[in-house]
Amino acid sequence: MKYKLIIFDVDGTITKHISSWRYIHEKLDLWDVLACKYQEQFLAGRISYKKFCELDAAHWKGLSEKKIKTVFNKVPYAKNVPWCIKNLKKAGFKIAAVSTGLQYIARRCKKELKFDYVLSNRLIVRKGVLTGGVKINISHGQKGTAARQIIKQFGVTKHQVISVGDTAGDIPLARNSGYSIAFNSADKEFLKIVDYQARTKDFKEVYNKIIAL
Repeated sequence: MKYKLIIFDVDGTITKHISSWRYIHEKLDLWDVLACKYQEQFLAGRISYKKFCELDAAHWKGLSEKKIKTVFNKVPYAKNVPWCIKNLKKAGFKIAAVSTGLQYIARRCKKELKFDYVLSNRLIVRKGVLTGGVKINISHGQKGTAARQIIKQFGVTKHQVISVGDTAGDIPLARNSGYSIAFNSADKEFLKIVDYQARTKDFKEVYNKIIAL
């Protein structure tokens, strides 16, 4: 088998929602003027990704982790994701996920979908309560570094890796894989560099393309 490892983005690829950070705000009715302002400042380059995450996480200080988990347990996977991941594993692929989002969806990928490896950022919890802090394990624009670490860990080469993502944040991931796929993406910069564009919202298109390689 030419390809041995598949590395997936999570938010907007494995799941339907685009951002773990904004998802929490909206579901808990915490998407306020400040949260919007922090996002705008980050996108404009006025604050770092780390600072943006810290400011966002501070909004949730004192919330029970149980409540946050309940919110994320309701996040739907993209159409046919569970079936596709199950059958890709049956076909012999190792499956990994890298996300600049939060630990809760990554943990679901590990537990429910049996991913071999997941990496995400983590809200800090003490005694079941969010402290308002966050541990950044993967920063914006750093998925290439994460991919190289995963490739080394699994003992494969870049040319044996397939990557699947949906935004410009996945460009470093695509550049560190032998074959790259965009899933239901509207990002022009990302679409310019990938090898294949899956235009439907059905993950079976991704599955069928990988199996055909």
